[in-house]
Amino acid sequence: VGTLASTAVEAKNMTLRFGQWIPVKHFSQGQGLHKYFAAIAKVTNGRVKIIPSAKSLGPPPRQLQLAIDGVADMAWGVHGYQPGVYPLAEMAALPFVSTTTTGNSVAYWRVYKKHFEKAGMHPKGIHLLGLHVHPPGHIYNNVRSIERVSDLKGLKLRATNAVVSQAFATFGAVPISPAGGVTALHQGLSKGVMDGTSFTDEAIFNFRVTKFIKYATHVHGGLYNTSFYIVMNQGKWNKVSNRDQAAIMKVSGEAFARRIGVLWDAQETAATPKLKAKGIKIVEADAPMMGAFKKAMVKVKAAWLAKAKKAGVDGEAALKMYLDESAK
Repeated sequence: VGTLASTAVEAKNMTLRFGQWIPVKHFSQGQGLHKYFAAIAKVTNGRVKIIPSAKSLGPPPRQLQLAIDGVADMAWGVHGYQPGVYPLAEMAALPFVSTTTTGNSVAYWRVYKKHFEKAGMHPKGIHLLGLHVHPPGHIYNNVRSIERVSDLKGLKLRATNAVVSQAFATFGAVPISPAGGVTALHQGLSKGVMDGTSFTDEAIFNFRVTKFIKYATHVHGGLYNTSFYIVMNQGKWNKVSNRDQAAIMKVSGEAFARRIGVLWDAQETAATPKLKAKGIKIVEADAPMMGAFKKAMVKVKAAWLAKAKKAGVDGEAALKMYLDESAK
């Protein structure tokens, strides 16, 4: 009888709702997440299917909470949209530590498994399926070419997270953090509320704001990066059979990080010449500019190490592992 009951549970089909808040036509969704959902359906022989919602179930900063509350069964989002709430995730946002999306994303998952998981990086109520980042983050604007840190003074720039806000403010720019996150960028640039943004080359192109950008400054190793999560409601995860849980995690975790990383790296590589073709001037930050950035941002690393220590994590060891693994 026990065997029959177990088989019945394993054979049960589940349809889970994913909260879709970025258009499916964006590569991270249609080519990334949706293909990941297809992989889950395949490895579970169709027993677990994920269906994206027809519209957003809530604002970008609330995606993880929507999964906790069960409004969404699965959610994808940005840790930095809730500054200070996920301190361990801020490691991935640190300046000058980015290599490639693939390298950083895979390294991030490995660091999570060794250092962050046991520290309780996320609140109860969700099962973490994966983590990833995007390419190194740079600076874009429509006022002037930023060739020295003094050129930032007075510019109104969308700040992706707290790290960027601090960098912009340090050099006299006005950091703007709209409640709508990236979804508010087009309107902010078109109406002159913002002069520019922290972003990536592919994002300038894929979010269709090239007509509002004239200048780009690439920062070696990234002025910042962004930490993303993909989660499932814990109650729903508990209803998935042990066999299917194991199958899902084989295409999640590091495999998911690599899937998204390879896709995002290809997008970034292709976008840079497209921006140049649009007439956007791209400047590579020189040694004096990098020196000024690094001097100003030393305290950012120190602040994160203190947060890691408070969370019971050896921050130096975690960061060293992140750098070493991403370099591989």
